[in-house]
Amino acid sequence: MNTPGSPTDPSVNEIRVAKYISFVSTRKNGTPVATPVWVAPLDYLGPNVVGFTIDATAGKAKRLAHTNTVTVQPCDIRGRIIEGSPVVHGTAIVVSGIEAEKVRDAIANKYGFTYKIFSLYLWFSERFGNNQDQPETAVIVTLNA
Repeated sequence: MNTPGSPTDPSVNEIRVAKYISFVSTRKNGTPVATPVWVAPLDYLGPNVVGFTIDATAGKAKRLAHTNTVTVQPCDIRGRIIEGSPVVHGTAIVVSGIEAEKVRDAIANKYGFTYKIFSLYLWFSERFGNNQDQPETAVIVTLNA
């Protein structure tokens, strides 16, 4: 029996608990592009919703502007698919502002100390790199279950 707020599909649960997922979006010409990302469940939006943060100018944001159909699958840090892991289809949207902050907080909660170390890198790149004055941006994925 599933508890309230839990996903009904075991494949969705594998995505929710994965350390990394391969996020596959599609170029305008139909070419799939896979990127490994951290992912956190967004229970406040539903049991089949996950999210991750991105740079506002990332290719993922550009690809999602023309098609929101995606696939996700557990992988390692280099994007190598975990053998036997499920491929889950879904739809994704790019968000900013308060919604992106909620996604960032979910990521920070799931990854703890590792995220704190990574956030130091983000802080420096936002102040001194090419990401100056970029809005906080995230992707929210609703998984088909």
